[in-house]
Amino acid sequence: MRDSSKTRALSLDEALQLATAAPEHLRQRFAAMHESEIAALVIDCRDDAQRRLLLQCVEEQRIGDVLLQLPEGMREDLLAGLQPSDIEDIVEHLDSDDAADLLQAVDKPVAEVVIGRLEPDERRELAPLLAHDEESAGGLMQAELFKVRDDWTVDTVLKVLRRWGRDIENLNYIYVVDDDDRLTGVLPLHKLLLSEPEQRVSEIQNRDFPRALAGQDQEEVAKIFEKYDVLALPVVDERGVLVGRITADDVIDVIHEEATEDMYRLAALSDEDDLSEPVLTTAKRRGVWLLVNLGTAIAASLVIAQFEQTIARIVALAVLMPIVASMGGIAGTQTLTVIVRGIALGRVTFDNARRALAKEVLVGVVSGMVFALVMGVVATFWFPEVGVRLGLVIAAAMLINLFAAGLAGAVIPLTLQRLNIDPALASGTILTTVTDVVGFLSFLGLATVFLL
Repeated sequence: MRDSSKTRALSLDEALQLATAAPEHLRQRFAAMHESEIAALVIDCRDDAQRRLLLQCVEEQRIGDVLLQLPEGMREDLLAGLQPSDIEDIVEHLDSDDAADLLQAVDKPVAEVVIGRLEPDERRELAPLLAHDEESAGGLMQAELFKVRDDWTVDTVLKVLRRWGRDIENLNYIYVVDDDDRLTGVLPLHKLLLSEPEQRVSEIQNRDFPRALAGQDQEEVAKIFEKYDVLALPVVDERGVLVGRITADDVIDVIHEEATEDMYRLAALSDEDDLSEPVLTTAKRRGVWLLVNLGTAIAASLVIAQFEQTIARIVALAVLMPIVASMGGIAGTQTLTVIVRGIALGRVTFDNARRALAKEVLVGVVSGMVFALVMGVVATFWFPEVGVRLGLVIAAAMLINLFAAGLAGAVIPLTLQRLNIDPALASGTILTTVTDVVGFLSFLGLATVFLL
């Protein structure tokens, strides 16, 4: 019967108390917990001293898995306080892809020392992974896989698999190579088990199985997984030589990272923003985009300044003009979010964007007509001294700005994509400028013509 004390939830205060007074008991509690649960306690700690205290009570072979669950900045800080020998002990218990991720979080000289202390076989596995960009297929892959020759029989494969396959996690596919280690096909494990012993691998392998190039961007790799619904993907170099595999659990992390990155960029934030970073570091990164936004705000203010006399004579304009700009901004952001996400998922490209563009413009027109009518009536009764004329002016300005918002929200990200600029990075700032300038210019311009 399982000890209830091991299954009961462990609070941070209780964990810290046990780490000081009864570390062996805490070690036993941690042994019954998942790495993500331990990582949650580590994240909740107030400082790195408390985090190191808890990590000392984690089994050596699990420390690496706990560290990989932490935010990147926090992981780097904790690794910076360890000796190369300690990092070596952690790396030795990780799969090659996880070990590479961990070593990329330490200073390069320290990583080189750690690699130099590893066994030759481990060095040979890690070196190619560290040579690739961490956001490429090569940086995402792991070296552990099961490969066979295409002239082997099913019986031979099964014998070798029983002997050497135990150490490979997530073994769903067997990779088939020729004498030069070039990938010729993939053999799903269930197909191997259901085949006759005397059949040759070359007869039952899937030669059309998708694969990734080592230099391919991780976002493209995620799209391959989504398109073909595979559990793992072989990675080859430019000569077709099998160099590793990417498993679905790593792709889930990629999808999460890419979605977070797009969300941050749409809010004009750096994709490196992290809650665990120092205040000044985060403030500096955000300040760059705030400076850009200040410039666009000044541009909108210059438009308003051109109509200073109009506003002075009709005070109601000052009350109503933020409504026009705000409605355009919200409508444009809605369109922008849909298009940017469509681009990220590969559903919207410059070549097939005509339909999406037409739809978003029509949505802008329909919304503009509805809210123009609503705001026209409101303005007419709100400021009876100006009356219907003011209602018609704001209605026309609302329609113009919502049309412009729908058009700009679709055209801006598509144009940026065509120019090889990340649409999520710059679209929001440009869109805000367009909707503010068009909103103020149309409203105040029409007011100058028809109300003075």
